[in-house]
Amino acid sequence: MRQLLLLITFALTSLSCLSQRQDTLFLKRSLYVDTPYNYTIYHAIYIDSNYERSGLKSLIDFRFDNFDSITYFEGLQNLTKNKLHKHSISQQFPKKWIALYEYKKDFYTYHPSDFGNHCKFQITDTTTMDFTMEGPEPSLILSVKQVSSNKIELTRKNYWQGHRLTINIIDTARGIAIFTFSPTKYRPYIYKRLMVSADKAKMFKTVVNYCATDKMNEFDFDKIDFEQLEKNGYSQH
Repeated sequence: MRQLLLLITFALTSLSCLSQRQDTLFLKRSLYVDTPYNYTIYHAIYIDSNYERSGLKSLIDFRFDNFDSITYFEGLQNLTKNKLHKHSISQQFPKKWIALYEYKKDFYTYHPSDFGNHCKFQITDTTTMDFTMEGPEPSLILSVKQVSSNKIELTRKNYWQGHRLTINIIDTARGIAIFTFSPTKYRPYIYKRLMVSADKAKMFKTVVNYCATDKMNEFDFDKIDFEQLEKNGYSQH
């Protein structure tokens, strides 16, 4: 009985908070007692346009912690037998990117339940970094081809990621680009991902997958029609 009263109180509190937050749209909410451990789980997936509250700050934070530093420099040591070579990339071309997702014909950034699922990508003058569950995986840049002011082609040396990557900016005002990764021995097909430059990410609302106690299943976004985006661009989507 006491557990039930706590659940009802928690639910009413959540509803009250919702009525006060006009910039939040809930897509899913659940409140239940976990068994056999007998503790309350509150899980919510919502769209948030509040920059301070949505967690976007952490999504666009590219600073290394100790684990990131170890992962990056150990990976780099395994790749480099010779001196690193610097490559020239236009200063106007964005170097930090995060993933962009589609839901009901709108685009969003995403704060996942498990932050290891957050997709980030960074370019330096010598390497690229694919941020994964294992931290920032480095790739040596072997060559850079500036196809146009909005498109570059990179040739990379790495263990797990594709050796060729094309970044095509389809909307400069919003910083939206299509990343095209070449096949690997672990993924025998071309892979595309929609990304937004970190400095433009605030232009999009964030889907937040929130649970304070447990890691939950990630949200299922809609499949992106890359062919349509490449043909018509984001503005006409």
